[in-house]
Amino acid sequence: MTGTCVNTIKLLGLGSLGLLTSSLIQQSIQNIPNLITQINSIYQLNVITLNTKIAESKGYIFGSRLVNGFLTGLSTLFFTLAFKYSPTDEKHPYLVYAAIGAPLTLLGLYYKTWVYEEKILKKQDVSIWKKDASSKNSSHVPSSVVSVDDEEQDEAEVISKVNSVDELGRSYVHLSDESGLSTPTSSQPASPQIRHQEGEHDVEDEQQQQQQPYEGTSKEEAEVELEIEATLAKKEIVQDLEHIKSGYTIGSYISGLSLTIAIVGLFGDFYLL
Repeated sequence: MTGTCVNTIKLLGLGSLGLLTSSLIQQSIQNIPNLITQINSIYQLNVITLNTKIAESKGYIFGSRLVNGFLTGLSTLFFTLAFKYSPTDEKHPYLVYAAIGAPLTLLGLYYKTWVYEEKILKKQDVSIWKKDASSKNSSHVPSSVVSVDDEEQDEAEVISKVNSVDELGRSYVHLSDESGLSTPTSSQPASPQIRHQEGEHDVEDEQQQQQQPYEGTSKEEAEVELEIEATLAKKEIVQDLEHIKSGYTIGSYISGLSLTIAIVGLFGDFYLL
């Protein structure tokens, strides 16, 4: 392999290592801090936006892994080929240092960061079923109230009142044929069924009064639980991103050191030797 080809491979390796270094610096200084700021600014009960940011964090981590792995592979491949096909007197140590610089970068980057990235990738979205359940509870009508209303309608149909006047001028109230009773209005006592209706009205009012505070309480508790869950999810993902940011910072230092060695070595190859 000619010297021009080897020099081209060296430059390609230098470019790949430079792209890896600049990518890590941008992610540690700009991208990840911006993502942390956006997640911190989300209101606790805005669950949809929080789930969107969680999905965005997953996509960002997955994409950064692909980019970092691809650039690391290119840099290592080019510097290895350059060292292998260089003449014996041009096999300088900087090529070895530059070739192992990218893998060391990934090692320093993912030594502790990989665990936190896996936590984010496996993180489930915040559930909003509590909020839905609270809205259902607020619009729920007790079955006992419904049954009381049905019984009242049935009894109203059974007790069909018919007023009539006999020859002596007395008025009568005729109940349904099932009861078989007809009594004058002047002497008829209160019907047990009517008294039963009045008692059911009292029971219905009491049940409604007891049901209202329970409905409001369950809705309140559901919102509190949802807010607590969203707050904990925000805190956890922000802490994970902080650890990932520190890992990217370490990786950028290692990659920057390897890039500096490669630049100095190439400068010596092209201009001093």
